[in-house]
Amino acid sequence: MKKLLLLLLCLTIILSFSACGGSGDAVPADSGSESEAGDDAAPSGEYFTFTTETFGGEAFTSDDVKDAKVVMINMWEPWCGPCVGEMPDLEKLYQTYKDQGFVILGVFSDTTADDDATKVLEDTGVTYPILRMSKEFAGFQTGYVPTTVFLTGEGALLHEDPVTGSHTYEEWDRMVSGLLEALG
Repeated sequence: MKKLLLLLLCLTIILSFSACGGSGDAVPADSGSESEAGDDAAPSGEYFTFTTETFGGEAFTSDDVKDAKVVMINMWEPWCGPCVGEMPDLEKLYQTYKDQGFVILGVFSDTTADDDATKVLEDTGVTYPILRMSKEFAGFQTGYVPTTVFLTGEGALLHEDPVTGSHTYEEWDRMVSGLLEALG
């Protein structure tokens, strides 16, 4: 009985650290997000497009990644330990595959945490584009961060459901290398 309780306790702790729950107000009020995840996302047969700005304030649209084979959109928040914890692995993944048509877009929405985001980006050494949340990205939100979606550069969804929770480099590597291989 003690072993079963210990196992359940360990499982609960592991699951609680795998993804941070959303605060419910992370999307700016003017974002136009819908209440259900996926409402603004590209349904089957349609292409996802977006317009936003980088963390530095420059315009950024889906046209900026149209030549990529695989685009990984990783939604994170500066206050989310698992999000920040996986960022060095995501940077390594980006460096490994960027010359093969792979792009990571880090997207965050907590506009009250710009100073924290700056510190996170400095500490993790991330060089992939960091973007502000827009109503289009809000359609992929699941209520948890990190949440990740994969698309082609043209905007076709490569997975029907978003991937929630943080993952190791090896797990992301298997996913990305498989997608790049499948897309040739």
